[in-house]
Amino acid sequence: MIKKVDGRTAKGLRIKQQVEQGILTAYIDLIREGSPTPTARDTARRAQLSFRVIFKHFATLSELRFAAISRIEVQSRGFYAERISYDEPVERRLEQFIYRQTRMFEIITPFRRAALIVESTDPLVAAAMKRARNGAIHEIERALGPALKLLSPSQGRRLVTNLHVVCAWPSWETLRAHHGVPPLQARRLVTQMALSILRDAFSSRKMPAKGDPK
Repeated sequence: MIKKVDGRTAKGLRIKQQVEQGILTAYIDLIREGSPTPTARDTARRAQLSFRVIFKHFATLSELRFAAISRIEVQSRGFYAERISYDEPVERRLEQFIYRQTRMFEIITPFRRAALIVESTDPLVAAAMKRARNGAIHEIERALGPALKLLSPSQGRRLVTNLHVVCAWPSWETLRAHHGVPPLQARRLVTQMALSILRDAFSSRKMPAKGDPK
């Protein structure tokens, strides 16, 4: 038997969801502005709510933090939603991957910094970070596409690993935060290194010039 939801119950659910989204948005905004571990009081103040309301909707700060990181994780997937054309040369596809990847890094960097602080002690955050890293490897493989078939399995794995090291967020953070390299210049450096790795992997065989073998 389907239980009907009356008007008051539906309204209560909407209000609950609105308050939760307000708390989550406040928490995310604080991280985005440079506070990697916002407190419940900071979040309540930003959301214009009482301190006790935070814990009526999120049992712990860890739960709130995971909800925030999960939202950013979902949003970041949108950068890879577009279809890849394998009629284009593999070098061009890799350049497009790096363009999308580095644009995403500029948005998610505050959240990556926040996640790193608690990754070793928070299993939920650790799992989210592992998904993000595995997702990045998958996207590199997707960008390379059929060109990987021209290499042996061990050569292919080495190529993907080397590209992941260069194209991963820690490399971007080193360039941007530690060396103060502007975004466009950092993107060019990452692209140059990645293309050099790609060409080196195909040094003993001809790289497909226009698309990949079917």
